Amino acid sequence: MITRTPSIDQQSRLKAAAENAFDCLRPTIFHEDWWLDTATRGRVDFVEVEDGGRTVGRLPYMVSSRYGLSSSNMPTLTHFLGPGINDGGGSEANRYVKRNSITQELIRKLPPLSSFRQKMHRGICDALPFQAQGYNVEVQFTFEIQPYPDLMIWKGMRDKTRNVIRRASENFKVHESVDPEAYFHLATAHLQKKNMQANVDFDICKDLAIKAMERGRGHVWVAREYNSGDIKAAIFCVWDSNTYYYLMSTRAPDAGNGVVPLLIWNAIQSATSMGYVFDFDGISNAGSILLFSGFGGKTAPRYIVTKSSMPYRVLRQIRRMDPTAYNAFG
Repeated sequence: MITRTPSIDQQSRLKAAAENAFDCLRPTIFHEDWWLDTATRGRVDFVEVEDGGRTVGRLPYMVSSRYGLSSSNMPTLTHFLGPGINDGGGSEANRYVKRNSITQELIRKLPPLSSFRQKMHRGICDALPFQAQGYNVEVQFTFEIQPYPDLMIWKGMRDKTRNVIRRASENFKVHESVDPEAYFHLATAHLQKKNMQANVDFDICKDLAIKAMERGRGHVWVAREYNSGDIKAAIFCVWDSNTYYYLMSTRAPDAGNGVVPLLIWNAIQSATSMGYVFDFDGISNAGSILLFSGFGGKTAPRYIVTKSSMPYRVLRQIRRMDPTAYNAFG
């Protein structure tokens, strides 16, 4: 038998196909192994589906266990997860059927859990496979800004948003920080001034920021006051192959309301220069609706899938009635 070495062109196509398959299985920065390993402190696990000896589906998850009940929730600062699927070629109808089948098989491979909750990434257009497996589905909306020219985005903003950015730019200079740890020192100081504590593990967040910036996948934008030279606000953003995510922000109590919009505008310009969609990363309250909508983005759904056992729901309800009881159930 004669063994032929693939031509350079064939090798390029094979390499491109392999890279595409890798990207499909890790569709966001939050799915990448280094991120998950850091965010979970090495406690991430995966279920996978194979077809013909190659992996076509992958779903990461992390399990915590307390009081005899196991649960899987979103790891620290990991804002989106859900299945990564390589649905191959063919018509869209056939690919949809394949995605549905792979997703349901991934769900069936999950270990028995008292509670499961994940927010799906932007590539998940519906959550029907989860519904078919008995999961509840909720929707959280986010705003997205497409990588249009800066002037087009600027003109699409609300007048009020443009005005607060203009005023803030008169008082603050924005630049990129090369020290991710400084962001968390600043955020801690701002929280202390407000007599508040962080609701997320800053040590893990700091490690994620350091690793993202080491890989050229993160930005810390800071706003320094012209008069005093003090840094009054900062935001932390990361990106993958097509999306730029606004993850965290901190602002001094005396900084004024316009400084964060100014930082966001700089981040949007960075995203569009890279050709990436800017994702505001979820709308959590009325204040964020007012702030984010001012930039002229379009709303987009993010599906949240949940499933919990009766004992877990009962204990969760007990905790709601008595916050001092069963601290494991948040």
